[in-house]
Amino acid sequence: LITEHELAESSPARRWHLRFPVRAAGWLGQTVIVVGSVALALNPWSAPSSWIDWLAGWLVACSLLSLGQLLAACALAGGGCEVRAVRFHWLTPLPHLRLDTAEAAMGGRECEIAVATLRAMPLAAGAAQIAAQQPGWLAPVLAGFFYVLAPWRDSAADQWLQARVGAKRFSVGDASIFEQRREDTWAQWRAWWDGRRPVTMLHWPVWILVAGLAFAHSLPGPAAALFARFGPSQSLQQLLNITFYTLAAAVLVGAAVLTKAAFGHWWLNRKLRRPLREDASREAAVAPLQGDIPSMLRKLALFQSLSDDDLAAVATAMQTVHMGKREVVFSEDDPGDTFYIVLEGEVEILKRQLKSGKRQQTIGWLGPGSGFGEIALLEGTVRSATVRASRPSRLLRLGKTDFDRLVVGRIGAAHVRELLLYATFLGRLVIHAGWPFDDLVRYAQHCGSVRFATGSYVLQRGNANNWFYLIYDGTFEARAKGSVLNRMRSGDYFGEISLLGNTEVTADVVAMEESRCLTMSREDFLAFFAKDFRIGLRMEALATQRLGSRLFVPR
Repeated sequence: LITEHELAESSPARRWHLRFPVRAAGWLGQTVIVVGSVALALNPWSAPSSWIDWLAGWLVACSLLSLGQLLAACALAGGGCEVRAVRFHWLTPLPHLRLDTAEAAMGGRECEIAVATLRAMPLAAGAAQIAAQQPGWLAPVLAGFFYVLAPWRDSAADQWLQARVGAKRFSVGDASIFEQRREDTWAQWRAWWDGRRPVTMLHWPVWILVAGLAFAHSLPGPAAALFARFGPSQSLQQLLNITFYTLAAAVLVGAAVLTKAAFGHWWLNRKLRRPLREDASREAAVAPLQGDIPSMLRKLALFQSLSDDDLAAVATAMQTVHMGKREVVFSEDDPGDTFYIVLEGEVEILKRQLKSGKRQQTIGWLGPGSGFGEIALLEGTVRSATVRASRPSRLLRLGKTDFDRLVVGRIGAAHVRELLLYATFLGRLVIHAGWPFDDLVRYAQHCGSVRFATGSYVLQRGNANNWFYLIYDGTFEARAKGSVLNRMRSGDYFGEISLLGNTEVTADVVAMEESRCLTMSREDFLAFFAKDFRIGLRMEALATQRLGSRLFVPR
C-alpha cells in the first residue's frame, strides 16, 4: 500500500506508439497461421545439410520469435493495455525479445486473441516461405513454430485457446492463504480444472502427435536412430499386454489418489462445519509449564486480578493430582466442587449427544496452562461436560471452599466474576485464538447473556435480526421448510448471515433444551470482527458455506 507521503516507483511500462486494432489484427493473424500451415504441409521438407543451414535457420527462428513479440506489443497498445517488461532473453535455446503478453487479459478476449495470434504469425509465414525456398533451414524454424504452439502455460497457443474457451485467467480459488483450503487437494484440482476447461486438455496429446510427426518428417535420420534406440522390440501381443497392464496400474493409482483427495475434502469440510473447535489441528505434544505455582497461576485469566499475596494463598491451598491416560477427571452432571489447572499433559472435553443420551462427542482439548471447572463453581451448577485425560497428565486441584474463599471472595462483585467467566469461555474458542486477555474482557463487556426455554424460537425466517448469538451452553437447531439444516452446540454461533449481508433471517433457530447464549448487537459485532481480518474472512467463508451461495456478490 502506498501511503500519502510516499512516492510510487516508476512504472515498468514502455511507451508504444505503433498500435494495431485488435479485432483486425486477430483475424489477420489467424488467417496467416492457417494459410501458412497449409502451405507448409504441402511443400517438400528436407533436413539441414550442413552446420551453416542449422545456424541460418536458428538465426531466422530467433528473429521471427522476436518479431512476433513486437507485433504483440502493437496489439497490446491498440487494446489499451500497457507494454511491460520488454527485455531480451538470452538463457534459452532460442534467444529472442520477450515482453509480458499476459497483460492482454486487461484488454479483454479480443485483445488476448490478437496478441496470441500475432506472436505465432511470423513463424507460420516464415516456415512456409523457407520450406518453399530454403528447405535446409526449415528444422530450426519448425522448432520455433512448435515452441509458440506448445501446450505449456503462457505460450501463444495456450493464450489463444484459453481466450477462445473463456477460461478464468485469474483466480484465488486454489491459493487461499487465509483458509484451510490450502490442504484440500480436491478443491485445488477443481479450481485448476475450472481454470483450464476440459477442451484445453486435448492440447497436449495433439501437440505431441503433430510435433512428433513433424520431427520424423523433417529429420528422418535422427528420428530413425531414436526409434531404433528406444523403440519397442517386442511383438504386437507383448505390446498389447504391456499397454493393458500399464493402463490397469494407472487406473488403480489414480483411484487411490482420487480416494485420498476425496476423503481429505470430506474431512476438511467436516472440520469447517465446526469452526470454533480446534479438534484436528492441535499439536501432538505440548511443553509442560515451568516455574513456581504462583507464576503459573498469573498466566490464567481467572487469576490476573489477584495480588501476589492472594496468589500465594491460592497456591498453598492447591493439591497436585496425577491422571493416567483416559482417566476421567469428572463427568457431565457431576457436582461442581473442584477447579483444575493443567500443568503437564492434556485433557479432552466431551459433551453428551442430545439424541442418544450416552454417546459423547469431543468438543476440544486443553493443554498446560489451561484451567477448567470454574463454570460450575462460579454458577453453583453441575458439570456441563465430561473431562478426561487424553494422555498421562499432572493437574492442580482447588476445592470449592478454598475457591470461594480465596478467589470469589477476593474478586468481589458479581459482574466482574461474570466478565471473567465469559472471557475465559471466549478465550477457549479457536476463532479468538491469539486475542490478548484484555481484548477478550472488552469483548465480554459488550456481550449480554440470554436464556432460552426448550422449544422457544430465537430467530424466525424472514424477520429482521439485530443480534449475533454465541452459544454458551445448550443445543439449537436451524430449520428451513420443515427440514433441519444444522444442529448447534456450545461454541457454535448463528445470526451472522443476516448481520453481514444486511438481509432478513434465512432460517428458523429453535432451542432444543434449556440453553443460554452470549449476544452482541449489530454495531458491536461489526466493529469487533472488523478489527481482526482473519476472523472477518473466516466469518464470510463459513457464512457463504452455510448459505449455499456467495454472501457478498460483486456489482
